[in-house]
Amino acid sequence: MNDLNRITKLIPKNVIAFVIGICFVIGSICFYKNNMQNLNSEHNQRENVPMDFTIYSSTIPENQLLRIHEAKKLYESAFDDGVFYGVVNPDQLIKFLKHAWQWDKNAMPYYYSLLTWQKHFDEDNKEEGMISFTEFMRKYRDKLVDSAGNPLVEPEVFKSSKIQWYLWDKFADLKYPYFAYNKSFNYAPRWFDEQGMMRPSTDEQLEKSIEYLNYAIEGGYHCYENLIARMLFQQGEHYKDQKYKQLNKLTEYRRALKSDDLKQAIDYAQLMAEHSSIIGILRMTEAYLYGLGREQDPVKAYAWSRLSDYAKQKIIEIGKNSAWHAYQLPPVWEYNKEIQNRLEQQLTPAEKQAALDYLETLKTKVVTWNYNKWRDQIDDFHPKP
Repeated sequence: MNDLNRITKLIPKNVIAFVIGICFVIGSICFYKNNMQNLNSEHNQRENVPMDFTIYSSTIPENQLLRIHEAKKLYESAFDDGVFYGVVNPDQLIKFLKHAWQWDKNAMPYYYSLLTWQKHFDEDNKEEGMISFTEFMRKYRDKLVDSAGNPLVEPEVFKSSKIQWYLWDKFADLKYPYFAYNKSFNYAPRWFDEQGMMRPSTDEQLEKSIEYLNYAIEGGYHCYENLIARMLFQQGEHYKDQKYKQLNKLTEYRRALKSDDLKQAIDYAQLMAEHSSIIGILRMTEAYLYGLGREQDPVKAYAWSRLSDYAKQKIIEIGKNSAWHAYQLPPVWEYNKEIQNRLEQQLTPAEKQAALDYLETLKTKVVTWNYNKWRDQIDDFHPKP
């Protein structure tokens, strides 16, 4: 020890400080490296844990499962994922988590959203009374119990981001309508070229989209407008372009469409028309004009074209967007007027009168003059467990 003290005295103090500093830096680097390796190992273990890919039925009675709109409304009342990313109503969130953790399918996608957004909570930038999800779990974890009072456990599927898309696909294939509706848009996507024109989809893409839209309709969705666009047109849309200036006409229906499917598409168009859809009314006019999906009947075609005029006045009375999107309407009015002019030259006075008489009948069949509201509705049904 005496020899070490003598050697230390011979070394300048600044050199000793430098050596100590180097040792500290090296030690810190080693600590950080080891710590990161441990964190990465934990993360990889979390993501690489063998997942249970089983789709479990909900343990909640069927008549107590959340409807599609109920799940969204409950989630939005419990958690803010648009600005503050915090819990706004603990009681509502407790109710919501009980559904999500017990495999209520309509609640599960919103719980994924919560897990994604809750990480952005800022303690210094929050509304009064708002708490983080972490604090919520610390305070209310013991409230998460089933109907018998047994503690609930978060399903393993929520612990890996990789499982989310697998579940969404499987739920869609099992005909859960929320998932089927969203999956339908994975096929026949809205792609535009440099000129802003819609690129055509393949028949295979369109048929897959149609399959999932039909599942959604079976589950209560009113997505007939999307459905008949994919049934009728290669673009899978009612318009050829991104700015809604060029309308697809019924005579341009895709040639792979079978006659029975063409008739069914027009049946759906009539359902839309009876709920004041302007595009549905136009398709009925075309169907009778050209004999596509209906027998050719210029008198009925003229009556339907006049119903479009009547609907236009209704739109003006109740607000331009109430029956259909206003910015999409001009090409419809233009094409409808073109058809009318043609038929007025073709029909006799007696046929025109017959068309006007039929028009009065058509008016009585319109259930609502707010098409957008009906289109966005989802029929009530008991969700599948």
